[in-house]
Amino acid sequence: MTRFPRQARLTEPAEFKRVFDGCRCKAGDRWFTALAIPNDREYPRLGLVVSRKAARRAVARNRIKRQVRESFRNTQARLGGLDIVVIGRFGIDQQDNTALAQALENIWTRLIKKCAGS
Repeated sequence: MTRFPRQARLTEPAEFKRVFDGCRCKAGDRWFTALAIPNDREYPRLGLVVSRKAARRAVARNRIKRQVRESFRNTQARLGGLDIVVIGRFGIDQQDNTALAQALENIWTRLIKKCAGS
């Protein structure tokens, strides 16, 4: 089982700001937007933004974040040295876990293609 250790997370506001301000790679669909920027590490780090506007209930926001973390854990070996912020979009709470997993897989694939040479 692949873990999601603290070193694989964006934890500081300055780290999120760096990704938002310096975004070089962007991938998105109806449910998610992912922003990425190369980091100086050999492993990817993930930050999550799922607002109340995107999903009203805390239970739904937490479910969505669990899905994103699990998908990231399974894909992190292919992502390389990127800092990634995944943003949930309005209406995401209406989607089931299978739809979210498929959307995330498509986003990871596009990020790998776009950002591999960065």
